[in-house]
Amino acid sequence: KTVGIAEAVLSETIADWETALPDEIKLAYLPRLGQVRMRLTATGNDLAHLKELVEIEIAKLFPLVGNYIYAYDDEEIEHTIGKLLTDRGEKLATAESCTGGLIANRITDIAGCSAYYEGGIVAYSNNVKNQQLGVKAETLAQHGAVSEQTAMEMAENARIKYGADYGISTTGIAGPGGATPDKPVGTIWIGYSDKNETFAKLYNLTKDRMLNVNFTYNLAMNLLRKKLIEQD
Repeated sequence: KTVGIAEAVLSETIADWETALPDEIKLAYLPRLGQVRMRLTATGNDLAHLKELVEIEIAKLFPLVGNYIYAYDDEEIEHTIGKLLTDRGEKLATAESCTGGLIANRITDIAGCSAYYEGGIVAYSNNVKNQQLGVKAETLAQHGAVSEQTAMEMAENARIKYGADYGISTTGIAGPGGATPDKPVGTIWIGYSDKNETFAKLYNLTKDRMLNVNFTYNLAMNLLRKKLIEQD
């Protein structure tokens, strides 16, 4: 399973590898929101041999797109995040606006998530962002709720407020309304904070509300995944 790379880019990146696959192995691309699954199907009469062939090809694939591979089989990205946090003995807090609690919901669907998830807040209005999450009133007045500065304060304040090691935030214009000339529908900021750094990344997504919410979820989880891997 891959995340953070479009199907067209993925297929181009691994084109030579795919062309060189043994005759017994076929590759299928199974795209979904923000992710692409690659299914290798091996056909023949010797099961042990086929399994060995698949393992060899996966080993060849990893150097090409290993940074985008987050899991195998039925594991979802929230499971990957949980394993990484558990292995590190660290915890996460979230501050969500445009995703409306989707990150918290997916994480808490997993039994045992209390070992690595401290909690979060859905700070949808400016009032809640300011009074409950501690985003400065001047930040909201000067830069707006959908801004780099607000996303950064949301992530950092959530981390500190809940005593976590990492903070992730989402704020954006999911649509269909709420756009301005300089902030069209699909303008999304994702914030990240740990003890060493706090930053936010801008994404320009679609005009569809639910696509934007789900894309933002995957982007936020992949951003966290990459930062956790970097620190290993």
